[in-house]
Amino acid sequence: MEQLSDLMHPRHRRVTGLSGALTKRAGEELLDALTTSRADLANVIARLQERVGGFRILSRVRELFVEERDATGLALQLGGFDRSIIGEARFPEEDGARVPVLATLPGHPAHEDHLVFHDAQRFSDWIGSDAEHLAKRVFRKGDQKLFIANVNRLPAEDTLGIDLIYHHVNRDSFVLVQYKKMQQMGAGRSEWGYRPDVDLDKQLKRMRDVEEACRRLDQEPPLDYRLDPQPCWIKFCKAEQTAPKGDALIGGMYLTREHVEWLRQRPGLATGPQGGEVFGYHTVPRYFDNTTFTQLVQDGWIGTRGKGSGIIRDQIEASLNGSRSLVFAALIGDEMTQAERTRERRGGSAG
Repeated sequence: MEQLSDLMHPRHRRVTGLSGALTKRAGEELLDALTTSRADLANVIARLQERVGGFRILSRVRELFVEERDATGLALQLGGFDRSIIGEARFPEEDGARVPVLATLPGHPAHEDHLVFHDAQRFSDWIGSDAEHLAKRVFRKGDQKLFIANVNRLPAEDTLGIDLIYHHVNRDSFVLVQYKKMQQMGAGRSEWGYRPDVDLDKQLKRMRDVEEACRRLDQEPPLDYRLDPQPCWIKFCKAEQTAPKGDALIGGMYLTREHVEWLRQRPGLATGPQGGEVFGYHTVPRYFDNTTFTQLVQDGWIGTRGKGSGIIRDQIEASLNGSRSLVFAALIGDEMTQAERTRERRGGSAG
């Protein structure tokens, strides 16, 4: 106990002499100290936590699995599908091999379902089949189909993060979401933030190139109105030590590429207490959350408009040739409009 106490932050050392429930932060400190002192207990602790509904994230393999699980669930939600199935994903062992999220879900993969093989194959040709870790599925709802693929070409230690590319086939519209991890910081590690690095600079340039290509294609009068026809978004999310329970998505901040660069050019915004650049809840005045972002995509308020398929192929290739994993999703078929969904919720009344 003295050894554990020495490994803990001074403000939490007293918990080693207490009995009863601990605060979340004190509990995390204690577990960190325990696994630092006894590395062989890491898997034991992880299994115990899983029994009470939480998955301890101690390895890069699990960290990427959580991001991929979130992007897969987000893709289902963007398409208006029930995302509860991701709650049944089987987390890999802490020291285990990397496994795609879709490969751990119940049911049959897309290539085993002859009814949707043709639709799945058209997107499989874009993705290829040479990835070391690849899983594909098609989900159906009425006349709609949602094709999702998890593609991981690099080992976990060489993968920088996850890209989600969401394609609405009937609108020929797509949205790109890139995940960035916020870390705990500050004197008491009570704040969450992301400090920009070289990777962010590279990805922002790539996003600018994508959006410039979209603008060149969008010269004709648009047939569909958008609040923002640009496709590139960043999701800043917490690097939690325990995975979200059930089918919950990771909480986070969604910002457009343009918004991120705008904040970086304004002194005093996205700035930490010591003057450096930090993107976090305490430094970014406004952002979209999971609910708002999902609603805007579902209703067609954001995303490219027309002639986007060629750009999608380019972005799939860029993700797969870079140091990122890919979750690709394509929605086939028209969904109800916002007005139609509202009427349905009200029992068919137009008022």
